[in-house]
Amino acid sequence: MRTGLDHVVVTTVTENYVDMLLPDDPRVTRAGLIHHFDPKKLPMSGENGISIHLSARWGRYEYNVLFDLGMTSEVLARNAAALGLDLGAVDHVVVSHGHPDHYGGLEGFLSSREHSVPISMHSEAFSPRYLRLASGQIAPFYNHALSEQRIADLGGTLLLHSGPVEIGPGMIATGAIPREETFEQPNLNLDAPNALIQIAGGEMIADVVPDDQALVVEVGSDGIVVIVGCSHAGIVNSVRYAMKLTGKQRVRGVFGGFHLGFPGTPESKTLRTIEALRELEVELLCPMHCTGMAATMELARAFPETFLLNCVGAQVPIASTVLTR
Repeated sequence: MRTGLDHVVVTTVTENYVDMLLPDDPRVTRAGLIHHFDPKKLPMSGENGISIHLSARWGRYEYNVLFDLGMTSEVLARNAAALGLDLGAVDHVVVSHGHPDHYGGLEGFLSSREHSVPISMHSEAFSPRYLRLASGQIAPFYNHALSEQRIADLGGTLLLHSGPVEIGPGMIATGAIPREETFEQPNLNLDAPNALIQIAGGEMIADVVPDDQALVVEVGSDGIVVIVGCSHAGIVNSVRYAMKLTGKQRVRGVFGGFHLGFPGTPESKTLRTIEALRELEVELLCPMHCTGMAATMELARAFPETFLLNCVGAQVPIASTVLTR
């Protein structure tokens, strides 16, 4: 069995909201009231998006990864500066999928750097996408700003893959995630309210987000941390695939969007998700972004000991430990 990282710090750079009233606890250090009231500090901003910075240590080595880049470059840069994160020191970028609340800060990030950086993505991320709301409103080709040529022009080096790729020590970008759970199957009805649509082969088809991927971080000899963007492939599918890829059954933490708050998602899916996560015995549960308030509260009630409310500026250290349970 491979030995994982000695230590990783998971920092939320971009998230839907800021809450300066949340206190620190033994699991997390937060950007608190000092960032709000001290004029020497830069207050942080929230937006509909997600970006997570991971600082990993292995012996005397350090490796930095940025998972997703939020909706805008401005918020990404501002929050990173407020947190003292050097985005120029990022060694690798992973984009979970081709939706603008996950890649939106990419151009600004690349423009700010002096050196090229590899960017892990699935080729389907560039397929034209539409959104048709229940109201009849349509957002056409809303991912048009995501361009292979533009990324190359700004110094990014695309690493396009459909399967798992080791992107650094103890870190795996999963590539496409198998859709095995029956309750996490995508809606293929183009006429459904709030339908996601993709253009493929000149035809409009249901956008099942085939490019959706996660990041798996191996910590110590027995554990993994799973980072997700929106879990279009399903949060349970994502975690189980991470376990399969690494052969490790101890899930130290799960961070990211669980996609339970999307309009039209039935409450039964949240309840089935809770049942499955209970079976997986996740040790730290951090639902974010598109999980939705109602589902987040259900998860908090179901997992009072392991749930962690996350927001902009939260820093969670996870160190290699001996399995005790």
